[in-house]
Amino acid sequence: MRVLLFGGTGRLGSRCIQAHLAHGHVLTVYVRNTDKLKTMVTPAVINSLEAVVAGDATDSVAIKKAIEEHNIEAIVDVAGNQVLPWKEFVLSKIAKAVTDAAVAVGKERGKPIRVWLITWPGELKLSGSENALEDFFPMAAAQHVATAEVVKAIPVSDLKWSLLCVAWMYDAPPKQNALDLLPSPRHHTLTVQSSVLPGWKWSFLSNLPYVGGFFKRFEVWLNTILEYGAYYEDVADLLAEDLESGDDSRVGKLVGYKQMGAKST
Repeated sequence: MRVLLFGGTGRLGSRCIQAHLAHGHVLTVYVRNTDKLKTMVTPAVINSLEAVVAGDATDSVAIKKAIEEHNIEAIVDVAGNQVLPWKEFVLSKIAKAVTDAAVAVGKERGKPIRVWLITWPGELKLSGSENALEDFFPMAAAQHVATAEVVKAIPVSDLKWSLLCVAWMYDAPPKQNALDLLPSPRHHTLTVQSSVLPGWKWSFLSNLPYVGGFFKRFEVWLNTILEYGAYYEDVADLLAEDLESGDDSRVGKLVGYKQMGAKST
């Protein structure tokens, strides 16, 4: 598949470059700083890319041009950093520019483009509960909430979007100074589920009278930190494998994951 990637100089994005190339995608990377990208990956990786486009990820006109010039079929947007609450949100501005451009091209083609973007797990339901995770962490990730609002307003008939609900991520060993081509595709070790946070378990403490509410809130906080971390590499492989499969079952959905046996952070 011909894929356009945003955020290639980030820790997740650089792993997405590796993963998408390994899974056979024709990859174009859209970055603000091409020199930074070249310090993060080997020359072999750069030479394996369809193109590196330098541009502003909030410029929908430039993004539309990149989609058209490289005949893009799918987009992965993992760009942007969290900012302090009183500063201007960037993630949602990027999401708006990317989706506006993708919708416009899809309408011209008569076929919606497949797009993955990232948000946080807050809207996912907790198994065995009517509560969503955000009920215990109200507005803990306002930038991601704003991004989700932008994307969820788009009909899937105009854009085949999915929102990956990322939590804590960390490098898989061994750490590489510059990421090289993979000899073969990796396959992620994540349990993946739409709408519901997978693998969630409540202890008996949350059902105790009078004090159960306190323990439930503590459990949510503790489990989210200890149980829902994942390797950047596995998250990248999830995205690459989904596009490779062509499966649309996650279109229009928020998607959560849990790494079986993941280390705690």
